Amino acid sequence: MSAPGTSGTARRAMGVLALGVAVICLQDPIIKAVMADYAVSEAIVIRSLAALPIFAVLLWLARDWRAVWRERPGPLIARGVIFMVSYSCYFLAFPEMPLANVVALYFTAPLWVVALSPLVLGERQSAARWIAVLVGFAGAVVIARPVGGDLDWAVLLPLAAGAFYASGQLMARRYGDVASATVMSFHQNSVYLIGASAFALVIAPFATTGGEGAAGFLLRAWQWPEPTALVLMALTGPIAVGGTILLTQAYRSAPPGAVTTVEYSALIWAALWGFLFFGEVPGPATVIGAILIVASGAYAMTRTAATRSPA
Repeated sequence: MSAPGTSGTARRAMGVLALGVAVICLQDPIIKAVMADYAVSEAIVIRSLAALPIFAVLLWLARDWRAVWRERPGPLIARGVIFMVSYSCYFLAFPEMPLANVVALYFTAPLWVVALSPLVLGERQSAARWIAVLVGFAGAVVIARPVGGDLDWAVLLPLAAGAFYASGQLMARRYGDVASATVMSFHQNSVYLIGASAFALVIAPFATTGGEGAAGFLLRAWQWPEPTALVLMALTGPIAVGGTILLTQAYRSAPPGAVTTVEYSALIWAALWGFLFFGEVPGPATVIGAILIVASGAYAMTRTAATRSPA
């Protein structure tokens, strides 16, 4: 029987997750700033190359190198592929809509986590957690309203990113006992590097020198970055290392349904970075949505944790 309220482990995981979200959101304004001149695959490759030596040092310090290939690397590599698809869809949405809108639509992910965790992990979610996630999702929808008008195909990009991201984090929980957060994140970074490089080679004959929107960001030909752009894209490497390890650690140490609403805090960071760097002023919908999201996260922290379904 579960203890009332949220366990100490879940509360610690929530704190780790909140810190991970704050860290990894730092890469969003950087990617949005360079998207007009560089290809998304180039940005991902530079990010992954910058992260690689950091992962090497972390694995060496933890004496975890052998664990990279020792046990069940297949599912971890598959998880990396899922995340590569997720973040590619996420970044491709940046040219199409304001940052806060992208993140709001992306944060259907917690709803997918709660919906899929009974199937993937055998965890039953309490009614209180369903209510908290639905309220948070309603806040995301309120923030997404500025998209307005007819349905734009581009809204499918962050929605797809959220669905793939949720699947990847459920895998972190499922395989957390056989691999550390650093090992799981190393596989993820390696797949990004190899996958983005392979994609760039495949589309090279069709690459363009211009182009706008998501298509331009996807199909643009690589070019040698200006020094400032190179430094900015390289900075996303250590940002990704820190954020990915924190996010992975949070999801491998607590039931996803118990902690996932904390990720809604990214909406606040998105509104802040959009205002500071791109002059995207959050409207009333953003403020109302953020209040709903924060309230749902706080409510979830006081509810009964998810339990395993009997076999």
